[in-house]
Amino acid sequence: MRQYEERRFEIARLKDQLEDAGSEKDMKNKQLDQKLEIWESQLINIVKKVSEKFSSYMKEVGCAGEVRLYTGGKNSQENNDGEIRSFNFKDWGIEILVKFREASSLQVLSAQTHSGGERSVSTIMYLMGLQNLMLSPFRCVDEINQGLDERNERFVFKRIVENSTVPANSSNNDHCGQYFLITPKLLPNLEGMENENITVLFVFSGPHNFANCLDWNVDKFVKDKMWFQTNNITGKKRKSN
Repeated sequence: MRQYEERRFEIARLKDQLEDAGSEKDMKNKQLDQKLEIWESQLINIVKKVSEKFSSYMKEVGCAGEVRLYTGGKNSQENNDGEIRSFNFKDWGIEILVKFREASSLQVLSAQTHSGGERSVSTIMYLMGLQNLMLSPFRCVDEINQGLDERNERFVFKRIVENSTVPANSSNNDHCGQYFLITPKLLPNLEGMENENITVLFVFSGPHNFANCLDWNVDKFVKDKMWFQTNNITGKKRKSN
């Protein structure tokens, strides 16, 4: 009889602990839900802003695009007990959806579906959309224009120039930041090259370069070029300086 009473008392104590644990679990879950709601609404707002910019930039090149927040899908959010797991952040991510043909629909950007040029255009426009929300003193990209056809490269360069030369008084930040575009080549007659905020730096290397940087005399090059154009027909030979 004594053992029975001890067991009954132990069972009652464990039931009380279980009820307390359940109440504490419900309270913690409620707190997490409240924090998740605030955080997720802010995150969705940011993704929406990026999506608006991305859609606008893709429209400029005759395509369509959208950015969405991916939360893992309904099936991956259910555990073995059938409960919805709201905090599976490892499965969260960003989905970039694009459409390059009028007859097609928006599809998730992937190497299996889209060409290298299509992926490059989409990636560049997505980065341009992010740039408006990121405070950074400078940005640097290497050969981002490689793999693009001439039409898309011109559109991409125009967008980079417009995003990177925003006057301070019309920007949300103190300035839009410097943008370094490193590339082995650029197309001729690109729109925006005449912008006063663009500086073009040529890197020369090899045995035939000038020994001194001061020997690089642009005025003399222009003068020589004009002389050759003027005297090309007559076949005159210019005296060397």
